[in-house]
Amino acid sequence: MKFLISVSPKRVALSLSIWVIFFAVAGCTVQVLRYGFNYRQRWISLFNLDSEINYPSWYSSFTLLFCGILLGIIAAAKKKQGDRYFRHWKALGFIFVFLSLDEILSLHEILIINDLRKALHLGGFFYFIWVIPGAIFVVVTAVAYLKFLLHLPLRTRNFFLLAGSIYVGGALGMEMVCGYYADVAGQRNLIYGLMASVEEILEMVGVLVFIYALLSYIGSHIENIDVRLKIVDNQQR
Repeated sequence: MKFLISVSPKRVALSLSIWVIFFAVAGCTVQVLRYGFNYRQRWISLFNLDSEINYPSWYSSFTLLFCGILLGIIAAAKKKQGDRYFRHWKALGFIFVFLSLDEILSLHEILIINDLRKALHLGGFFYFIWVIPGAIFVVVTAVAYLKFLLHLPLRTRNFFLLAGSIYVGGALGMEMVCGYYADVAGQRNLIYGLMASVEEILEMVGVLVFIYALLSYIGSHIENIDVRLKIVDNQQR
């Protein structure tokens, strides 16, 4: 028995766009309720874009993991074709799986060491000290993937660059801006809350664009993917 599952990149992107818009509106509304009207009911934390282990973070973690799965599928197909860049696809898949875990567990916050920041006299754009190793990682990755990007079809390359620019602009760019503001005015205010929400929204949009790019690439450049499920009785092994 064969099951055929058809996936439309446009429909997937449209569906995810609805969720992004919902979380964006809900997240900004939460900040206004918290700091504009001093509304402190516990349920609003479930939609706070600047918090972890809630609906927006679960959504982000799922979409990042979905990217990792799609990249793994492409890597497997490229390896079978003998493509020299299959390791790049595979490594990129692992990066997105890590980002998915980080979205839930906030692993990058381990690098936020207040004593180290004070010892190095860091502040302003480097108030959140993790942006320094984060920026280094982005630069190193960009250099390592330069030939890979040039090898991609023009349309796919443009979408990858667009997605990366939006995501990094949010994760690093807006984080640095938020750090500068936090150093000056603190984090418990409406302006900071809205800025942090914009950061998360940009990350969601970047991932959405990347998912569309990956699905479009699979549809145009990868032959039909045959997925089989085999159930083996332990007694027959």
